[in-house]
Amino acid sequence: MKVLPLIAALFAGMAAPAMTVAEPLPSVQEVRRFAEDVVVGTQPGGRLVKWLRAPTVRLETMVPGPRDKQTGRAIPIPAETPMQHYMRLRRHVMSLKELTGMPIRLMPRDIGSGGDIVVTVVPRTAMGQLPFPDVPEERLAQLMGPSRCFFVIWPNPDWSIRKARIVINSILEENHINHCFLEELTQALGLPNDSERLRPSIFNETSMLTELSALDRILIRTVYDPRMTTGMNLGRFRESAEPVIGTYMSSD
Repeated sequence: MKVLPLIAALFAGMAAPAMTVAEPLPSVQEVRRFAEDVVVGTQPGGRLVKWLRAPTVRLETMVPGPRDKQTGRAIPIPAETPMQHYMRLRRHVMSLKELTGMPIRLMPRDIGSGGDIVVTVVPRTAMGQLPFPDVPEERLAQLMGPSRCFFVIWPNPDWSIRKARIVINSILEENHINHCFLEELTQALGLPNDSERLRPSIFNETSMLTELSALDRILIRTVYDPRMTTGMNLGRFRESAEPVIGTYMSSD
């Protein structure tokens, strides 16, 4: 049985000021290097991953419930999702639907089950009781340790994405939760890495954005262009990316 690496990342939540999204674009070569960082990453064995079918997104809100008799830990139970959270996530889903060209759909509020990408707003103390199949405990501890929000992607053998989970700490301020909705959902579509190479960008931790920058839109369109295929390693990505990026830099 082939064991695939899980793709996961966190946002630690630096107190950075909001960034403007209206700044001149860098060169195609600079954007390509930025895309390499964000899409494939710098670790050996990195590959381009993305959805080959339109995922459904489900938002849930959880609160600590009764304690498990064996572990003593509080079991998360569903709570009502604030309408402002649902509407903010819906806005991001609609934006990403347009950029990817896929009919991504946000499921009805508090539907209770289903969804290819599950977004959970929950207190830090209850995060460890959420299901993360095949995620090593050490890795999960790293993600939950200092993080305000994080995601995990489960890829298929062909490097298409099978499912994803996003977790957001419910104690955050509302603007921060909105930022996490946008950042983690975008990364769960197959742009999983952060980079300090360029800004403003949702992929640069110094940019506390609640809307996508021009750079971000170019990268998302590049990943979902049919010329960019799942499983591309860094070399293949580098060979193919510049003409695709150039297409979207001239049209954005």
